[in-house]
Amino acid sequence: MWEPVALPFQNSQPLPTLPKADEIRACTNVLFETHGTKVVAVSENVVAKYGSYVNDWEGQALVYLERYVPEVPAPRLYAMYRDSKQLFLIMQRVPGVSLDSIWSSLAQSEKDDIVAKLQIIFDAMRKVECPWPNFFGGMDGGGVHHYLFYSQHGDNKFLGPFSDEPTFVAGLVGNYRALVDRNNHPDYKARFYEKYLPRVLQGHRPTLTHGDVQQKNIMVVENTSHLNDERSFDVVLVDWENAGWFPDFWEFFCASFPLHFQWDEDWSWRVQEFVQVWPAEMAVMHLIDRELGW
Repeated sequence: MWEPVALPFQNSQPLPTLPKADEIRACTNVLFETHGTKVVAVSENVVAKYGSYVNDWEGQALVYLERYVPEVPAPRLYAMYRDSKQLFLIMQRVPGVSLDSIWSSLAQSEKDDIVAKLQIIFDAMRKVECPWPNFFGGMDGGGVHHYLFYSQHGDNKFLGPFSDEPTFVAGLVGNYRALVDRNNHPDYKARFYEKYLPRVLQGHRPTLTHGDVQQKNIMVVENTSHLNDERSFDVVLVDWENAGWFPDFWEFFCASFPLHFQWDEDWSWRVQEFVQVWPAEMAVMHLIDRELGW
């Protein structure tokens, strides 16, 4: 049975030399930075993500994958700890480049190769049994870490976890009602969602979900061991901060977020080859996302 690891955490497997918190803060090789989050390349083999907005459920996801779903390629988590109110994730630095930087330049056969690798990865994720019966929530055993479940009740937390799909849907709709009530708006649409969303969002089991399938979160490195003239690539998924146990329609809902999909590009069509599509569920999810989303 999976139990989230306690902090401070250090991987028991052989590790490279790990940097201290002060070394990480002093690192100038910045890969990504936003308010409350910073990612730095400490060395050729080690990357660190830290800040006041970094959350331990991302680290828990990496530990879970390494221990229970090793066939899903993800960075190894070397250590996780808190220092001066900041959380530090010390991770394997994945080689290669992000898929968005090369996708448009790839030959059709190379795109087919990458999509086939992604299909194997997501098929493996869909087969994983949730360690907690009928659980919908984060990899840390806590709430649903997604903006649609960030509480509109003013208590600055994520709602959940939920014990079954009906309560998951009720939590989503109830969060929209809380937003309507807080703004003193008419509640007709809230009543509509309360009546009809449960009719569409039903029959889905808790599924291991990455939660942010974009090309920028897919690292690819050319495989030099192939014997023919066509290039082949190894694939690794990074950025697991949105991972959790969600209904099986959730992966495509997140992947098809309007800011991520450009329907005049082939990527939006290729995603359905490795992520399961639920058209009716997508329609109502994008509808409520326009109302409740950030």
